[in-house]
Amino acid sequence: MLSLLRCPRCSGELESIHGSLCCSCGFSYLLRDDVHLIEGAGNHDTEYSEEYYRSSLYDLSEDRISKVVSLARILPGERVLDLGCGPGVVALRCSLLGAEVYAVDPSRAALMISAKRARDAGARIELFEFDGRSLPFKDSSFDTVIMADVAEHIDDGTLSTLLSECFRTLTPGGRLVLHTAPALEAMRAACLLRAISLGTADLQKHLVTPEYEHLHIRYHSRGSIRGFMRAAGLSPIVWGEVKYLKDKLPGFISRWIPDQIWAVGLKGRAPDPTFPEAPYLDLIDLPSEIDMLNCTEWAIGAGFYPCEGCFRWTERSAVLYLRSNEMKSHLKLDVAAARPDLSRRPLKLAVHLDGRKVGEFALSDPGRRSICFDLPTPISPGLHRVRLTVDRTFVPREWGNDDTRRLGIAVYRVGVI
Repeated sequence: MLSLLRCPRCSGELESIHGSLCCSCGFSYLLRDDVHLIEGAGNHDTEYSEEYYRSSLYDLSEDRISKVVSLARILPGERVLDLGCGPGVVALRCSLLGAEVYAVDPSRAALMISAKRARDAGARIELFEFDGRSLPFKDSSFDTVIMADVAEHIDDGTLSTLLSECFRTLTPGGRLVLHTAPALEAMRAACLLRAISLGTADLQKHLVTPEYEHLHIRYHSRGSIRGFMRAAGLSPIVWGEVKYLKDKLPGFISRWIPDQIWAVGLKGRAPDPTFPEAPYLDLIDLPSEIDMLNCTEWAIGAGFYPCEGCFRWTERSAVLYLRSNEMKSHLKLDVAAARPDLSRRPLKLAVHLDGRKVGEFALSDPGRRSICFDLPTPISPGLHRVRLTVDRTFVPREWGNDDTRRLGIAVYRVGVI
């Protein structure tokens, strides 16, 4: 560990003296409860308390954590830095995947929570207090840096400094994974709707907890994050997603108003996206078979409803993505047309692969079934887009159910074989 460290004050060498990490300039770290604390600094970040990390504002959802980790593409033995680690959930996940994990945060409360989380899990994470600007690590120390839900809490100058620090500490070819929420576009839309409705429509409560709103210093757009990353020397891939306002706005509006921003900054040239609507796919591992029970959310495109156990309903048309590592000749689907009118009229399902129609099938009973299509020509290794389209949808409410969604077909599994 010592070989990676440098003094965050003067960039000099740190040496271990009686359990402390000391520099000739007078700076030192004191190890306490598995956390390296800046000696003599005191806890200058009391706003970020244990209560804050337990509040509804702090997103500890499995969806967010798994997305961050999948974008980080953790491999055993790689060095990972969690910058602004908060309660240590992401750092712990990376450690359990076999990475050598370092984590920094200005908040002592956050670091102590992280240390306890690591101890309870039997994991090792090297935790450091830092001043919010200078990282205590040498150049090219990390394969991956994670900066999740930090950008909204700091001003532009600090963000610029931290992104430059990320660039400095990344190895050539390394990646920075960044997430920030709520997005500027969503906050603007919420404020506009509130004004138009004379205060009766309040979307902002779904984006920010009023008690901690003062901790949000700067909201970012895709353009602002892209600009900051480029200025730091990183090659950015940036996109927006809708999570907190999903089902709060009409679909055609919410697709244009992301409420969270995701980005990957590469220390090197970014790949041209295979599918511009999903630029992150070239940065992650995808299987050749998508099982709705345990697949990554990144594989699911537009037109799918949330998972219901082991399947997902589609709208009239839905898209998913998979990756083939070798030549494949067949496309296999496990689907069900669970609707009450099939005896009178079969449901027609059309399947397209990379824009080309590979087949059509008529479903005349509501049970789950497997369908296998022979591909006209074998597909080559790489990313592929599958589109499923049915000839009509139904609304369960019209058949005595409370569900008002327009449903197409239930999808269990899709893969190339």
